[in-house]
Amino acid sequence: MRKIMITVMMSGLLLLTGCGDSLPEDELVNNGQAFEMQQLGDDLQASNFPFADRDYQGEEEFPTLHELESEVKELLGDKYWPEVDLSKEELERATGITEDMYVDFLAQKQVLDADIDTMIIIHAKEAYVGTIEQALEEYRNHIIEENQKYPQNLGKAEASRMETINDYICFVQLGADTTIVADQGQDAVVHYCLEENERALYVLEKAILE
Repeated sequence: MRKIMITVMMSGLLLLTGCGDSLPEDELVNNGQAFEMQQLGDDLQASNFPFADRDYQGEEEFPTLHELESEVKELLGDKYWPEVDLSKEELERATGITEDMYVDFLAQKQVLDADIDTMIIIHAKEAYVGTIEQALEEYRNHIIEENQKYPQNLGKAEASRMETINDYICFVQLGADTTIVADQGQDAVVHYCLEENERALYVLEKAILE
């Protein structure tokens, strides 16, 4: 239809100029192209595009930290012992991780300082991923050193795991009641806690990458 309209317009131009000086052929073509582009411009309204109504901001969606927490709690059930949330100030005192390094964080530990079941999830700013990894590794080494004289905790500390999944750095030091394997020796305790930590990391990775 548009081509027909252009042809009609060009024919009209020829008739109008027929009694006088003829327009050069190149100018006639250019006039026709300009008219066609004018029509195309009128037609290309945002409402005519199939994607115009989509609420797309170009930003990746991330799971909330409480959604991640719920995934771990659902998996471990009564074997998930951390119940106290750390404030940003307490997180900084314990690990050296400051508020400017992350988008959000979740850090939970047991009520008594003598009990060490802990889960920390940091949604890091991209520039600070390596810095936070190093801070949590130093925190882990400190916990291991601090519990050398407490064999009931040492196995948990040695079995603690840190894993980076996209921009999430996850630190898990879980295991709950290790007395069920304590009589089998320290290696058995470490192995038991490692299994619990790996289970937690599995659901965290699955939730973050979905």
